[in-house]
Amino acid sequence: MRRQFPQEQVAWLKDVFEGLSAEDQEFLRDAGTLHVLEEGDNVPAVQEGIVRVESGLVKLAVSAEDRTLAIALFGPNDTFCTPLYQTWENELYYLQVQEQSEVRVIPQSAVLQVAAKDPKFGAAVMRQMSHGNWQLLDTIHRLSFYNLPQRVAQVLVNLAAMFGMPDGKGGIKLGLRLTQEELAELAGARRETLSTVLQEFREDGILDLRYARIDIKDPAGLERLAGSEPLPFLNRERATAGA
Repeated sequence: MRRQFPQEQVAWLKDVFEGLSAEDQEFLRDAGTLHVLEEGDNVPAVQEGIVRVESGLVKLAVSAEDRTLAIALFGPNDTFCTPLYQTWENELYYLQVQEQSEVRVIPQSAVLQVAAKDPKFGAAVMRQMSHGNWQLLDTIHRLSFYNLPQRVAQVLVNLAAMFGMPDGKGGIKLGLRLTQEELAELAGARRETLSTVLQEFREDGILDLRYARIDIKDPAGLERLAGSEPLPFLNRERATAGA
């Protein structure tokens, strides 16, 4: 999985560091440990802290035997706050780098010190934790009650909001190269059944498939299939601009 237009990346989550003084930002960065990781590397287990993506792309996932379920993707300036009060080991989840990335792990003590000094930062951390909880509940809801075409459509709707680039014809170029296996991980499916669904979408004129690329030809039709809009906290600026 790799971004196609990283230089044009628009943040899809509100930055937790937004509004912090330069002094406090520097304090948090100095308190953290910066990991420079290559594609396929796992971020070290988080011991009661937060994880900030300085650059690149990171996947949050759970796995068992030969199955993997990808829960969320984090890009530049996204901060994963859920482990703040827990010691999350890699047996419960893992954070895997999808392209060369710089990831900073900031300990709980530093986060709480700045939050006590700046309540707006504390509220921003709570907001990100709420987003993470909402997304986990949304994933459970989709897996429990949606059929596979709906789940695939919803994943693509979310990805379009995060990585979409208008194609000038009313469609959206998905600025993310991913295999069918990786898309299956996001939809909670097996690759073989996903392939059938994608072919049906293609025959219905919803999307166009190329090697590791998906172009969405009918965004409105895709949202109708999904039955809902993108995750409510995603920035839709890129996907809708100029459409």
